[in-house]
Amino acid sequence: MEFNWPDKDSREILEINGFIEAYNRLPHGRQFVIESKGDKPDYILRDDLGIKVGVELTSVYLNDRSVPDEHIPAKEAMVSICDDKNLLEIYLKRIVEAIEGKIKKARKGYTQNISIILSVYINEYISIYITRDELNRLVRENLGVFDAMSPLSEIVLWNLPNNDVFSIRPDP
Repeated sequence: MEFNWPDKDSREILEINGFIEAYNRLPHGRQFVIESKGDKPDYILRDDLGIKVGVELTSVYLNDRSVPDEHIPAKEAMVSICDDKNLLEIYLKRIVEAIEGKIKKARKGYTQNISIILSVYINEYISIYITRDELNRLVRENLGVFDAMSPLSEIVLWNLPNNDVFSIRPDP
């Protein structure tokens, strides 16, 4: 059985809809609808009060080969997901690097008249071993990144184990 990986537009629709569903589950969450598709940021959403926010999408994988090698196996087979602390640390480092890259991109010309949220789709098998404690540690160990996240108003990591969602916002 051959699996056809969705094209970029289809993946983005899946991701924005997944983000909207995940964001609504946050304690400060709200329901969004898609206002428009763009580029910088990827989407403009509107909440039920009419407040618009921009959402930049990103997916993070363990490496550039994990989709074809692990996520799209040549034949149907059980996937073994090892509990390897070294691989987990590599993956967490890739998450931080992706966030840093998106912060730099946002500083180079994103729409500045609305809040911008970075949606980080944690889409790797090994993420089943990421706990909230590890995400809190990740933030503590990378305060320089997260304290300087402007112009982003929030970073949301979602599709974690147990359908979890994790939000990082600057202290008021």
